[in-house]
Amino acid sequence: MLQKTRISLLLLSLITIFGMTMVQGVSAQQSDAASGLRISPVRTDLVIPAGSVRTVTVTVNNITGAETEYQAIINDFIAGKDEYGQPALILDADKFAPSHSLKRYISPIGNITVPSGKSKTITVTITIPKDAAAGGYFGAVRFMPVSGKQGRNITLAASVGSLMLVKVPGDIVENMKLESFDVRTSERAEKGSSFFTTNKNLVALARFSNSGSAHEQPFGKVVLKKGGKIVQTIEINSNEPKGNVLPDSIRRFSVKLDKIGLWGSYTVEGNFGYGSNGQLLSGKTSFFVFPLLFIVLGLGLLAIILALIFGLPRVIKRYNANVVRKASRR
Repeated sequence: MLQKTRISLLLLSLITIFGMTMVQGVSAQQSDAASGLRISPVRTDLVIPAGSVRTVTVTVNNITGAETEYQAIINDFIAGKDEYGQPALILDADKFAPSHSLKRYISPIGNITVPSGKSKTITVTITIPKDAAAGGYFGAVRFMPVSGKQGRNITLAASVGSLMLVKVPGDIVENMKLESFDVRTSERAEKGSSFFTTNKNLVALARFSNSGSAHEQPFGKVVLKKGGKIVQTIEINSNEPKGNVLPDSIRRFSVKLDKIGLWGSYTVEGNFGYGSNGQLLSGKTSFFVFPLLFIVLGLGLLAIILALIFGLPRVIKRYNANVVRKASRR
């Protein structure tokens, strides 16, 4: 009985963690069964001129069975170490992001008490000073029960919060680069290839690096061709909210190639844009699909041919020798 209980708790924990890691996936709301919270919106994109004040409304819903007091925690965030757009929070209360810090511009928020099954709306005030440099600033407002203990390894996915991405207009540096463009067996595959033994689950993957001063949302199309014929056209970064490439980071975007035949040679072309003036980036790659069954049959046929070439003469030679031997005995 104890073993079954442990298994059930483990499954519940895995389900909770998986659900919370989908920060970029939808997002009108984010909820966490462990803290008993549901937050909306999950992400807010703002343009705030230097010297201006803006407010953001965040709704906190208590989905537990008891009235709970929650603490609002303000953090900066930077791009995570992977390339999938997951933010990495700077959890130390006394530290800020080395650049692009929004935390220093968000006014402190007091604790809030929310009755069971009810929601409360709070106002987040962002004040951008007159001397703020043009570019992007990134922060998050998280909520957790006052009685909860915050460990150093807590992330946005383990608590519940609202991301805020602010762009201060002005002399913004827009500089993106297409680091690589290739075809892979999945979005998480480490390398691309030019040869595949199946046409299943192949993706075209573009990796963008941003060395500018603000976050960018790449857009564009991937075109799949067989010979000179277009067989598929897909837009990248088309879901809402659109994915951002933060400054000083690389992020990958993939599209599924589901119009590939069982075998053949294909070309994939990517034409992308970014920035206020629609700066262009492009990539191109070719690949070949040859099913494993064809390879096995080909190797089998090759083995037969080699056997005929090298083995048949020996068989004929032995046969002739036997015929001569029998004839000499007569």
